[in-house]
Parts: sequence; structure tokens; C-alpha cells
Amino acid sequence: MTFKRSAAFLLLGLGALTTTVDAEMYKVNVSRLEQDLYKDHSSGTLIETQYCYEYATRQDAVLKYEPYAYDNKLIFDSGTSCGVKRLR
Repeated sequence: MTFKRSAAFLLLGLGALTTTVDAEMYKVNVSRLEQDLYKDHSSGTLIETQYCYEYATRQDAVLKYEPYAYDNKLIFDSGTSCGVKRLR
């Protein structure tokens, strides 16, 4: 195999690895349990946030989540957006 052909296969492989994946969007109905911890009432999922000061009692929101991503968010109807650390 020549160097040019090896380089072409390497570039094709890297291109396949760098495709972007959009985060999934979920409708949730959340209540704040304690600082930086919210519960989705429909699934029972606990949503751990970071520096989130939104008080919520059965409030509709949107969860933008992709495992291992750094830009996960919990977006409330009020427009407030909070970073999501993890789901439990």
C-alpha cells in the first residue's frame, strides 16, 4: 500500500470519527428537590444541575441531553437555562 493511499484511508477514518451528534430534546415536568437537584415527575429521573437557582414545582421544561456531552441543559418555561451535570 502506498503512502498516499494510506493517508487517504486515515483521513476517511478521521472524518467518520468527527461527525457531530445533536443532543436529544425531552419534554419534562420538574420540581426542585434541593439545590441543584430536580425530579422529572413523568419518568422519576433525577436531574443534577450546576449553579441552578430556579425554583420549580411541577414546572414544564425541556431537557437537552446527550451522554458525555459538556453542553447539557435544563431549559425552563421562564427562559432560565441551567447546566446539567448528570442524570440519576
